[in-house]
Amino acid sequence: MKARLAVLVALLTAITFAAVAEAGPASTKQRIAIDLKILPQSTFVLTPLQTGALKPDSGRITNVGSVLGGAGNSRKVIRNGQRVDVFSPVVWVLEGGALGTLSIRERNEWVDIGSDANRDGIGLGKWTIVRGTGQYAHLSGGGGSGHEGLGRIWFARQEGFISPHQERR
Repeated sequence: MKARLAVLVALLTAITFAAVAEAGPASTKQRIAIDLKILPQSTFVLTPLQTGALKPDSGRITNVGSVLGGAGNSRKVIRNGQRVDVFSPVVWVLEGGALGTLSIRERNEWVDIGSDANRDGIGLGKWTIVRGTGQYAHLSGGGGSGHEGLGRIWFARQEGFISPHQERR
């Protein structure tokens, strides 16, 4: 009886350690938000939405792809009778923060809401980390975004998950 109990305890211990080891990399994901004041300020604030390795940061946006420069990377489609402006890829370079520089690639789609100053409207997108320096150097991840264009004022918020790169063997 004692031998069976010892085997059962050993088996349960092994299963527990295997489950904890398997959950390890997933537990390193951290949910974040990046608030962008694109026009006129060109600033960002990164805020962790849950505990993890990345701390709050802020700085300036030094590149916004070619979105502000015109239609170099845009195309227009009609979806369900509504015109949609698709911008891809848009590259945001966030620097000047204490943690380093973060480059993000985004694809976003805009629709006209007919009531803003220059008919920019609102946009939804998807973003991924391209590269980083400092504490951003070994991160990967991405998520979704929302944009609001009000003529000479443009805001965006990106939310998603980041995690350290997994080394390949």
